[in-house]
Amino acid sequence: MKPALIILALAVTTGPMFGQSFTCRIGQDAACLDWGDTVCSSSGMCVDANAACFDAYQCDYKGFTCKSNVDECVEAHDKAVRDYNTLVQDYETLRLAGAKLSDAFDDLQSEYDALRQEAQELQNAQADTQNCLFIARTLDDAQLCAQ
Repeated sequence: MKPALIILALAVTTGPMFGQSFTCRIGQDAACLDWGDTVCSSSGMCVDANAACFDAYQCDYKGFTCKSNVDECVEAHDKAVRDYNTLVQDYETLRLAGAKLSDAFDDLQSEYDALRQEAQELQNAQADTQNCLFIARTLDDAQLCAQ
């Protein structure tokens, strides 16, 4: 226990020299853990071998924190959310483009069908005119085919 108190005393006295300080609320004590030790608070929060001691300048914009992968998990989650949102935007862009292409295809298909029907009617009219001319015996009969 004495080595722990010496380490704690050194940490408390050298901390302010580096521009940072570490304080505990009244009634709480700081602790350094030995290999394999686990400390749990009365609220059930535990610190085990994965916790890290504070180094000089460990304080970031969030305050003193135990080093963990929580920040990495949050960053990974935020990146996944950004990637998801990008995919949703890309999907929506592609969906709208697909809808426009589908509408354009439908319009072209309708135009094609109308032109095909008109071509069929013209072919039928041509065939009727040819038959009429083939049957015609006089110039007057041939002129009647043109009407």
